[in-house]
Amino acid sequence: MPQLDGLRFFAVLGVVIVHNWQPSSHTPIVGWLDWGDLGVRLFFVLSGFLITGILIGGRELAGHDSRRRLFFMRQFYARRFLRIFPIYYAVLFVLLVTGVGQIRQIWPWLFGYATNIYVWHYLAFPYAVPHFWTLAIEEQFYLVWPFVLLFLPRRWLMPFLLALCLLGPAWRLWASFHYASHDWNAAYTFTSGNVDYLAIGAVLALVAHADREQGVLRRRLAGVALPVGLVMYAILFWMQHSYDRHAALALEDTGAALVFCWLIGTASMGFAGRFGRLLEWRPIAYLGKISYGIYVYHFLVPVAISAAATHFGRGYTNEGFPNFVATSLLTVAISALSWTYFERPINGLKRHIRYENVASGAAPEEPEPLTA
Repeated sequence: MPQLDGLRFFAVLGVVIVHNWQPSSHTPIVGWLDWGDLGVRLFFVLSGFLITGILIGGRELAGHDSRRRLFFMRQFYARRFLRIFPIYYAVLFVLLVTGVGQIRQIWPWLFGYATNIYVWHYLAFPYAVPHFWTLAIEEQFYLVWPFVLLFLPRRWLMPFLLALCLLGPAWRLWASFHYASHDWNAAYTFTSGNVDYLAIGAVLALVAHADREQGVLRRRLAGVALPVGLVMYAILFWMQHSYDRHAALALEDTGAALVFCWLIGTASMGFAGRFGRLLEWRPIAYLGKISYGIYVYHFLVPVAISAAATHFGRGYTNEGFPNFVATSLLTVAISALSWTYFERPINGLKRHIRYENVASGAAPEEPEPLTA
């Protein structure tokens, strides 16, 4: 599924635009939508799709033997930890040693992958690492979802996922009324407010696995997910800006997630034409491959520039198109070095932790980490 790396690039691009450009609502195209929010939702749907695909493969490899399923789970966690933990904890360790912001006061939240719970509890994002709340959501998903998918009876999987699809907007609707109007973080960053995006991706994986006829799946995606998602998102986007923000907060991003369901499902089978070639273009595919590093470092680069400017008595503002270009180039350079000399060598240790031993046969594919 080579086109999914291209989707990773566009997802992380939206986040970087919002954080390091900060365009106004009057800026053409980039200022009309919250591209960072959309990028986060795209990452979550993609994560639900790929991780569920791995676990379905593991469930089939292990059969009905619970010991084989536990062995597969051990391999899954070991491989995920090798890919996700090193860069995450290396960055936190550097920030802790250098005493950036309030890192030394809140380090247990960060080291315990509970940044999103910190934001929900204090209604404030931590300095330097506000974007780590999405990594916390991902890790909480990784810790829980393998137990569900490997051991829950198959007939209960789809009803369970549909319940999660309802839980997300229900939580966001409740939180939008419960908290003050300026405390939307409480609705967006808590785990319950994001489970529907992950669940929609998981539903896509289950349907794709059950429906081996790609033509049928394409028609379902194009005939149901895409039009329903577009109409829902358009209506609620209008409501958010002119009428009822509560309903928009609850359901607008669910509409976007349905559009992403179509986008990911079709890309997994391969877009034809120019868009397919764009997603597979080597520079974009490479940036998608190192998107985890781009996501982790992109907010820290302006923090470092600001500290350096203050040291030399100069001012610095993290906004504007020139700043976006400069910080993006520096972020990509750092991410490329990180991938080549730190992440990839550690990632190569996966060859010692294989899935094939679960049972004879081919092993499921292991995806790159999905960040938001």
